[in-house]
Amino acid sequence: MAAAEVMAAAAGTSDDARQAERAHFESIIKAFLFYDKHALQVVGKGEASFSRLPEAHQNILSHLPAKAAAQKQAIEENQNFLNTIVEHSNSFTSNSDLLQGSRNSFPDITGEGLDMDKIRCTLRQFVRDWSTEGEAERVQAYKPITDALESYYSHYPFDQRYRLRVLLPGAGLGRLTYDIAKLGFSAQGCEFSYQMLISSNYILNYAPGKKSIPIHPWVLSSSNVWDATQHQMQQIMIPDELPGGLPPNVDFSMVAGDFLEVYRTQEKEWDCVTTSFFIDTASNIVQYVEHIHMLLADGGIWINLGPLLYHYTDSPDVDSTELSYSELRDLVLHYGFEIRDEAERTCYYTQNPNSMMHTIYNCAFFVAIKKPSRGWVPGASAAPPAATTPQTPGVP
Repeated sequence: MAAAEVMAAAAGTSDDARQAERAHFESIIKAFLFYDKHALQVVGKGEASFSRLPEAHQNILSHLPAKAAAQKQAIEENQNFLNTIVEHSNSFTSNSDLLQGSRNSFPDITGEGLDMDKIRCTLRQFVRDWSTEGEAERVQAYKPITDALESYYSHYPFDQRYRLRVLLPGAGLGRLTYDIAKLGFSAQGCEFSYQMLISSNYILNYAPGKKSIPIHPWVLSSSNVWDATQHQMQQIMIPDELPGGLPPNVDFSMVAGDFLEVYRTQEKEWDCVTTSFFIDTASNIVQYVEHIHMLLADGGIWINLGPLLYHYTDSPDVDSTELSYSELRDLVLHYGFEIRDEAERTCYYTQNPNSMMHTIYNCAFFVAIKKPSRGWVPGASAAPPAATTPQTPGVP
């Protein structure tokens, strides 16, 4: 449905750089394949702790071995799903000159240097983007964006919306990009993380049916659990909706690469940029604002919703320019935007709704218009200006 192209592979990329990128990609694949071994180590620690309890205490907690067995069964289902994602990753790498020759099977994986937390996060991200249980989070974080988009372009006939190009950097597993395409807009997601890219490639293109895939995203989360059977072992069925059936002429695609690099030459080519939990991923947030302004056509809109949890705050080897919201707001105005709508929105992010503990983000939401306008007013009865047919990479 939406093939992902790896756009970071410039013609002049050196052999060393290509080799390093393939090695990085293969480390991601290894982490997907190593999940069950990692997870069994986590369960094994609990089993070892149980075995060292006094016999009287083991008798009191005699149900714990059965609980560990249930965890192992859930882990096996998770690994089956992750294996399927890996099996379909060739369709992703085949679009990439940079990743040609990358392997997706290995005779032996030790786990050394693998980021297993990101694999566990990926499972939780599937709940947020592609499950019935994640709908509440999507209403909090995605619906304000789609509502603003429909409101601003409400004067466009539905069958003409495909002429409007919407860019979503930090697209993750692609749900918001897909939802915007369902509304009739031509939408392109851009994502840097290979965990997200191979996962979205699978769910968007190869999912066998609605609610056909079982996962257990909380199986290794033993803290703050009300009920282990109902909550920790909970099975979530994905996807809640099988991607497909987009309106006629809509261009829907996913692109792999660095947002600043992939779109460095596309000045004034986009009608809307939406950023959901994205702008705080910047090392230099000024560069993000400047780049978004460059990409938008005059009168185009930037819709943002998210916190300012700067990703490189604790990274000693990466610069991090961290602004307060008021400083960010001044920066947005400085670059020639007019802020038309602004609010504080409360959001969860990949939370277990049944946990004893929740992290709540009080997010900044705004709609900013790039001045000068095209000379028409949203909601006016006059016909919208002509727009060029989208020329986005990827296969719709």
